[in-house]
Amino acid sequence: MFSWQAFTRASFRSVVVLVLAIGLSLTSCGPDQSSRQVENLRAFAKIYGYVRFFHPSDEASAIDWDRFAVYGVTRVRRAASQSELQASLEHLFAPLAPTVQIYPTGAPPEPALTPDGSSDLQVVAWQHFGFGLSNQPSVYQSKRTGGERLVPARGYFGTVTQSVAAEGLRGRRIKLAASVRTGALAMGGQGQMWLRVDRPDGRHGFFDNMDDRPIRAFEWQRYEIEGEVAEDATEVFFGCFLQGQGKVWVDDFVLQVEDDEGGWTAIEFSNPDFEEGKLGVEPRGWSSRGTGYLFELTDEDAHHGRRSVRIENDTVILTEDLFEAHPSVGESIEAAIGGGLSVRVPLALYGNDSQTLPCGDAGALNGLRAELDSIAIDSLTADDVGVRLADIVISWNVFQHFYPYFDVMDTDWNDQLTQSLRRALTDQSGTDFFFTLSDLVATLQDGHGRVVHVGDLPKARLPLSLEWVEGQVIVTSSGDELIDVGDIIERIDGVPAQQALIEAERYISGSPQWKRWRALGDFGAGEAGSEAELVVRRRGAALDVRITRQEFGSEKAAPEEPRPERIEELEPGIYYVDLSKAEMSYIDEKMGELAAARGVIFDLRGYPNRNHEVISHLLRAPDTTDDWMRIAQITHPDHVEPAGYQEIGWNMKPLEPHIDAKVVFMTDGRAISYAESVMGFIEGYRLAEIVGQPTAGANGNVTAMGLPGGFQVMWTGMKVVKHDGSQQHMIGILPTVPAVRTIEGVREGRDEVLEKALEVVKREPHVLQ
Repeated sequence: MFSWQAFTRASFRSVVVLVLAIGLSLTSCGPDQSSRQVENLRAFAKIYGYVRFFHPSDEASAIDWDRFAVYGVTRVRRAASQSELQASLEHLFAPLAPTVQIYPTGAPPEPALTPDGSSDLQVVAWQHFGFGLSNQPSVYQSKRTGGERLVPARGYFGTVTQSVAAEGLRGRRIKLAASVRTGALAMGGQGQMWLRVDRPDGRHGFFDNMDDRPIRAFEWQRYEIEGEVAEDATEVFFGCFLQGQGKVWVDDFVLQVEDDEGGWTAIEFSNPDFEEGKLGVEPRGWSSRGTGYLFELTDEDAHHGRRSVRIENDTVILTEDLFEAHPSVGESIEAAIGGGLSVRVPLALYGNDSQTLPCGDAGALNGLRAELDSIAIDSLTADDVGVRLADIVISWNVFQHFYPYFDVMDTDWNDQLTQSLRRALTDQSGTDFFFTLSDLVATLQDGHGRVVHVGDLPKARLPLSLEWVEGQVIVTSSGDELIDVGDIIERIDGVPAQQALIEAERYISGSPQWKRWRALGDFGAGEAGSEAELVVRRRGAALDVRITRQEFGSEKAAPEEPRPERIEELEPGIYYVDLSKAEMSYIDEKMGELAAARGVIFDLRGYPNRNHEVISHLLRAPDTTDDWMRIAQITHPDHVEPAGYQEIGWNMKPLEPHIDAKVVFMTDGRAISYAESVMGFIEGYRLAEIVGQPTAGANGNVTAMGLPGGFQVMWTGMKVVKHDGSQQHMIGILPTVPAVRTIEGVREGRDEVLEKALEVVKREPHVLQ
């Protein structure tokens, strides 16, 4: 369906092509017909979101809403008049929501009657603690009042794993194989094998977890991963995991190393076929990890021999209401939906022990279910216009009702629905639609926002590290002998480098600083082994260079920028700590030296290595800011003011020894999410000078949803503010001492941001303002 190489080569030209396609399509079918279709689809989209997420009838809670979206867009788009549209919408929604009323705008009917004897009935209404309907385990939950809901236990993936020493494998290729099958997968659920090579100082070598080719087949199939062991490798880890909700079975692991003649020799490890151990317990010789997942040996349908191992997510039954607030019976949303129509959707219903009231037409509901069951949802692709339109309807509604940052967004989200539907109608392929959906998510201005599709993630990168320096794309580290540090990349595959960056950023969500760093990280990505044609400038001379894209995870794919060791004494009494590499246990080993130092520079130009406890060694008093993470309690649609928030903090406590040194933190736009939580403490409590550039401006637990056609969309599910309550989203943590690199400094091998940090830490101590 989707060619990543076509995507990367044509990304700039795609906008022009899409605009022309839209114009030609509108001309061929006539502007009136096209506008009518979009109006029809907008009307369906509006009711879809109201009924799916806020109308609490049992009927609406008991259907497959992804199938319904595909079915519904196909039914409504061809309605030729207002009356046909109304009839089509009523036919679709009446079986699900007998009290929902669709009517010509300006002529509302009398509200639907409520049952008599309501004193013996309970109120049923939706409560959303963030967006909790994604079938992915998360902090977010959704349920109807007074009832029960089975949800995945907290956790994101569960894995069985084992490792072997890398001695004897270094410099050679290895291959992992196993037989895997899945079952009862929810949308977004999948199996994945994985293979990782570990190197000294917490560095990783080859890594592949099959993100680009997840396992969803219900039948046993054989899968392989092949990669290279680094010359300095210490250990090789491997295994299989279940991501999301469902089950996965795995059997008959084989790990091999390539010999000098090109053949393969088996590597011995414990219990590869899971024949050892007792049924119903975790497999002997293997480690298992994953909160909310179960691991056990089973004799059901083994691939070979008598046993395999099954991984499945555990479940939890929610019985209590999520919070106190909920709509009352009689409350409705009344809104114009387009096409000359309006809708009234009750937000609360009465119910007894067996059902919500009033009951719908059981025959009509069964007929609808039969229609939906006939849709082969797992085999549909975005080459189908119905899938494309359904994906826009679903994702636009989720963001419309649950995205936490509409108060700081500068966008016309309602108009975005129209534009996205127009593009989805005229897209010619799944590749085109990837742009359309990515553009919708980019409009959210959310650094966590992104679109992923099975098989669409590139596994190859230019063997370069790049930065934006003095308005140019500069090489800061090179894994290719033809490219020097300090080279300026002027063109890639015939496109000016700056133009390629700007076009890539159009489809990246988030702040300007985050867009630029992410675009630089993906610059020139494509198929493994393919060549990129570069024009580079070196000391005034333009050079034509062809370099080979390297498999993602290999040593050459992303050469590390030069930095000191994880913890290093730069000058007598002045220490450097790289928080992207140094794990907390290693920092603890050095804590005596850091506490006695005259200066410490913490480098957080990246993502912390689970070491935020360093904050406690900087605090002099307990952390009292316990409300900077806020999960909305949502009871009404259209991002109205939430009923309340659950406010969360980290509740950090001071730890000894206290670091009394002059402290500086370095950071920039690569620091996102967890990194910004750490930097928020540094800024909020004025624990150190901050040298560098603003952080990414995107924080808070991510949530995700699967969409028909194999897409997955991710975004930020909660609101995060600074410790003083001010806006953090799209702004980030700001430096107290701005610092940037220069082209000449890069060529000379200097880290000018680190130099500035060293200069600041050597100044006379002063109280931060």
